[in-house]
Amino acid sequence: MTHSKLRAIGNMLREEESRFVGYPEIERKSKELGFGVTVRTLRFYVDESILPPPKKVGKAPVYEEEWILNALLCIHLMKTRLSRSLTEIRTVLGRLQEDPTHLADKLSVLYEEYVRTEHLKPLERSGLQDAFFNLLCGKLGPGVQPSEVRLTALADSVLEDGRWEGERWLPPNERAVLTRQGLLDPDPMDVEAEPEPPLQAIPADDLVGPLSGPSEPPPLPTAADPPPPGAVSASRARAVEEAFTGRFELAFEVLGRVHCPLDGKAYKAGPRERTLLKRDQSGRVVDLMKRCRVYDRSLLDELPLNEVREYQVYQRSLFGRGELKVVVAAVSVSPLEQLITERHAGEPLGLLEAERILDGLSTQDGVFYYVGILSPVGWDKAARERVPTRRNTLVCLVEPRADGSWRRHRPDDPRWAGVDRVFDPETDREKIDRVGEFLLEALKPKGEFLILKNLEEDLDVPAPFVTAAVEEVLVMDRDLEVAECGGRHIIKRRRL
Repeated sequence: MTHSKLRAIGNMLREEESRFVGYPEIERKSKELGFGVTVRTLRFYVDESILPPPKKVGKAPVYEEEWILNALLCIHLMKTRLSRSLTEIRTVLGRLQEDPTHLADKLSVLYEEYVRTEHLKPLERSGLQDAFFNLLCGKLGPGVQPSEVRLTALADSVLEDGRWEGERWLPPNERAVLTRQGLLDPDPMDVEAEPEPPLQAIPADDLVGPLSGPSEPPPLPTAADPPPPGAVSASRARAVEEAFTGRFELAFEVLGRVHCPLDGKAYKAGPRERTLLKRDQSGRVVDLMKRCRVYDRSLLDELPLNEVREYQVYQRSLFGRGELKVVVAAVSVSPLEQLITERHAGEPLGLLEAERILDGLSTQDGVFYYVGILSPVGWDKAARERVPTRRNTLVCLVEPRADGSWRRHRPDDPRWAGVDRVFDPETDREKIDRVGEFLLEALKPKGEFLILKNLEEDLDVPAPFVTAAVEEVLVMDRDLEVAECGGRHIIKRRRL
């Protein structure tokens, strides 16, 4: 092969590689474009299957530059401008078969023309967004690609036909007829407040005391009111709930087998051996809003729903699924009434609430239950120290930390056999990053040191992740070293 041909091939390869960028470059360019994404967030998107796995140039993960920047712009618009959940974002991007620029263009128009402006009423804007994403997610049929959606036609149908109900839009008059016939539940936003009885005239001689009537009740807080320090807002509780249930499903997918302590066997937990049940308390949320006389659709979209995800694992037989052996359930519980009336909640839940959840489970003899219970507002000391258990049930209590990580409380019981991992919403990468950030911050002052063994318990991180974090930190900060002191391994800053 001639020298000129080799040079041409080399130039072609360099040109091809120049289209790809690594994580640090993606972070820098996304910040320049106004929707900054950190390297840690990129890894999170990959771990959560929101983004496809990157390609590799050598050992470095890379993406095609134009593709990844458009995909990140789509995520930014869906998450921050259109208030879509990560589960829905994952579905939209997973079904995307065309260049993400088409999706980015549609999302920009949807936000700028219909959501940001006043062309539609708030309820109509919400209906348009739901209809648009239902089309992309395939909830109304085989699904379409973003370039196939005509937003103007979709907006016109919203204006003409009224409100989205189930899988179709109902005109106001048809909705009213169905509601009167009992075929459709009344929408809490349509319920008019009961009129106050007319005031009756009172003779002046019967008046005692000042002529002033009772003081007006204080107004209910709105979504714009910030929660007090330490409290959890309704939207935060909803986000925590979605993260918990979503990651539970992802973790169960890779579990492979589930141990049953009742017979000592491990059962396959693949799609053919299991059933996934989903339920929530959306009906109770609506009833509570009616009872509390709160008519706010935006709040309805923010409230947690006390969702439940339950995997039922069966013993495989020659004729299909046989006997039910193990149930693995993720349950979310929030103080719904307080979140409705006050828009936030600050008091952690107690042991009685955890016991109530267990009492509500329909347990069977001969079936073992692994139950993870999330409280977005946290658990009190009694619940953490006395996690409830039953003869055939193991329980793991889960709560979020203020720094975005998670804390689990569970009995030290060999019957877990690794199943408790599905109740850990924190990814492996996030654990390593959390330990690394803690080390770098704690070891800033001169003379500071940390006992590595204690980190496992203090940060609730298994030893392999502590070891991985230490290795990364030693590379990042050459002044740190690991040494042995009194039979214990410590990490410290080198003496000058």
